[in-house]
Amino acid sequence: MNAVPPELELVQRMGELRPHEWSTGLILRGAALLGLADHLAAGPRTAAELAEATRTHPPSLARFLRACAVTGIVTPAGPDEYALTELGRVLRSDVPSLRGFVIAVNGPGLMRPWERIEHTLRTGRPSATDTLGSDLWGYYARHPDEARHYAESLIPVCGLAGAVLTSVCDLSGARTVVDVGGCPGTLLAAVLAAAPRARGVLLDLPAMLPHVKEIVAEHPAADRMTLAGGDFLESVPAGGDLYLLKHVLSDLDETGARTVAGNCLTAAAPGSRLLVIDWVTTEKPSFAHVTDIDAMVTFGGRIRSEYELTGLLREAGFRDVRRLAVPGQEDDPLAFVEAIRP
Repeated sequence: MNAVPPELELVQRMGELRPHEWSTGLILRGAALLGLADHLAAGPRTAAELAEATRTHPPSLARFLRACAVTGIVTPAGPDEYALTELGRVLRSDVPSLRGFVIAVNGPGLMRPWERIEHTLRTGRPSATDTLGSDLWGYYARHPDEARHYAESLIPVCGLAGAVLTSVCDLSGARTVVDVGGCPGTLLAAVLAAAPRARGVLLDLPAMLPHVKEIVAEHPAADRMTLAGGDFLESVPAGGDLYLLKHVLSDLDETGARTVAGNCLTAAAPGSRLLVIDWVTTEKPSFAHVTDIDAMVTFGGRIRSEYELTGLLREAGFRDVRRLAVPGQEDDPLAFVEAIRP
């Protein structure tokens, strides 16, 4: 058997490492920003027709469409003609989709901090301020279009979280639900749908609230939802009997996480419930370990183990802290944790 030349072995290893996958993400972002999936929704179109519809440079778009075919979102349908694939449908803007997610995760706000990952690894400090000129939220306040895409990017996971939460928890008795850091509003909307006599308060930074309002505008529970601008590191709306924290604590360091948990304890009435939805890590490698580095680089946050997360809530003063059982998802890195305000 002939030995593999070292040059070929390096190229093969390159394929295994997949260091170029960022380019695939940026191709998907470009397709989403141009609305290619919307333009192809009615049927196949030629590259020239798509260039006219998207107001792009025809030769450049023709080359770009061939790259899009490699990603699987379009497929050749004839000479210089392309059709939308089933996978490509998730980039449409007129159906529940991943369009906002694809644009946001490949956008400057979430990608630039990674450029200085070495800085974070050497110092333990996030890179967002150095690369964005402020933390991510300040950046989004200055770039509302990107903030809108970020809000839209959260819809799929919030939809899943809402479906799971309402299936494992009886929320019908809730009267005032406070969603802390609740952008994009779809989790609170799902909870209010399961608690028909409840009203909801969504707390988030003022710059995010216009996007929340737009996203939940057509939801049946929108008229029972109040949007409150503020910073959960300073205070949390008082008087709720159910508090929600979804993917908030993992974006915070230990000091910040303790502060938010303490603010929820202070705001909640005795006997109130806190429901935390967040990633947890285990000894087994999982997607949560990759997301942990994202939290570290972007926010200075961290994804905790189940033991660390429940311990943090107990230290804040909550009792009866437990991870809720989700059938078939015992080892899932997405945890649903309940805690009671004494």
